[in-house]
Amino acid sequence: MYRVLFVTSDLNGKKALKSVLIEQGFSVSAVDVRDVLQESFAPPKADVIVVDLERSPVEPHKLCHVIKRERLLKDLPLVLLVPEAQLGQLDFSWGLEDYLTLPVSPARLIERIKFLMWKLSKVELKNGLKLGALAVDFERYEVHVGGEPVDLTYKEFELLKFLATHPGRVFSREVLLDKVWGYDYYGGTRTVDVHVRRLRSKIETGNCVYIQTVRNVGYKFLAEE
Repeated sequence: MYRVLFVTSDLNGKKALKSVLIEQGFSVSAVDVRDVLQESFAPPKADVIVVDLERSPVEPHKLCHVIKRERLLKDLPLVLLVPEAQLGQLDFSWGLEDYLTLPVSPARLIERIKFLMWKLSKVELKNGLKLGALAVDFERYEVHVGGEPVDLTYKEFELLKFLATHPGRVFSREVLLDKVWGYDYYGGTRTVDVHVRRLRSKIETGNCVYIQTVRNVGYKFLAEE
């Protein structure tokens, strides 16, 4: 079963939630928010991160940034448990995959985790992917559409690879700049739009759509045509 990193400021109050997850076969590593902020924090191996914002002494955006800064955690799906009063403050550019409003039932959380992990595993991630007419070989840096080779630039390929290995997840332009171009790149977010447009023109033929624009947020790779 899946490994859950559960970050909370209320370890005692959330014992019941943790216990049910364990009873249902999940491996749960529960850590205090304050421990995550320490430079000495060594994140355990996990498949998904669940962050409880109730009583958190840290601003949500700062906490998400600290978590996503960790090498072992930056690509994992992040689920926030959010008090209703904080709903208007959420921003998907923080790197979160989903959220649930508190109080949340264990059954609801388990359902959401299973769904996320199922969705993220729909694309084969070992050496490449095959989706409709699109075939991508991550090791050889080769892309074919309908059996015909497609010439992508290095950044176009890296952008496609990043989106395709996180199917269904929405990424803002700022996050894509960070993940694909890196911190040392000083160009604007329009660079992302230009590369997405060129990439689409090369891989999306006929009625096929692989990369979807999410209005006012960014882009995501569709796990199904």
